[in-house]
Amino acid sequence: MNRRRLITWIATAVTSMMLVIGLQFVNLSPASSVTTLNVYAAVSLTNALNAIKTQYQNANPGVNVVYTFGASGTLLKQIQAGAPADIFISAATDQIDVLQNSSPSKLVAGSRKNIVKNSLVLITPITPPVSAGSAGLTSINGLTNANITGIAIGDYTGTPPVVPAGNYAKQVLTNRGIFTTVSPKLYRASNVRNVLSAVENKTLAVGGVNKTINAGFVYTTDAFISNKVKVVQTANPADSASIVYPLGILTKTKVLSTAQSFSTYLSGTNAKNIFKSYQFKLP
Repeated sequence: MNRRRLITWIATAVTSMMLVIGLQFVNLSPASSVTTLNVYAAVSLTNALNAIKTQYQNANPGVNVVYTFGASGTLLKQIQAGAPADIFISAATDQIDVLQNSSPSKLVAGSRKNIVKNSLVLITPITPPVSAGSAGLTSINGLTNANITGIAIGDYTGTPPVVPAGNYAKQVLTNRGIFTTVSPKLYRASNVRNVLSAVENKTLAVGGVNKTINAGFVYTTDAFISNKVKVVQTANPADSASIVYPLGILTKTKVLSTAQSFSTYLSGTNAKNIFKSYQFKLP
């Protein structure tokens, strides 16, 4: 009887030991990992990049693309302050020039490229009630008319400018010789999508005061996604700097190969088709 109990005890001990060893191996097994790619991008790219993200992640299930959208100048300041960006896509060359021209450069050598182009348009609201000023506006020069009292524009202040779309608009107004005349009517918004919303809603809060908005400057791609505005006129490309979207990979990235993969994807056929479907032009 004692021998039988001893055998049972030994068997139980061996089984327990094997279970413990097995659990150790389970705990040591590497868990499946997902790589996070942080992309800081101009807010005007929101719709197109979200569509591209879906396709890219389907093709690369081990990657999670996380976007931070905003005005290019605002994003630049965030990156300079240490924001965890792997890729920066600006709506103008000025902001990315700052990173490239830093000493040492904050961009991976050879990573900079233009991914799309855009154009600037003057828009007015079309949902009732529409003011006489908005209804009668037929051109950019018409912004000087007395019945146009409020024009939404991206914040063009700062070096480099906070909102590239606002800076492009300022250049257009200046080259047409009407910037000084219309300046009292200009109300600055924090990014180009807020300009779009201001025109859609016919109002923009400025310093806690709601200002009536008759028109505004956005990109062609912004006007395209709205059914509440119409394009009055497309600005002459010669009246402003070329509207391009440069991409750069930040030297501080810890996922360089993934950043390079996504950058390459943005220049591929699938991404190009999506960009074109949202009215972006290819470089």
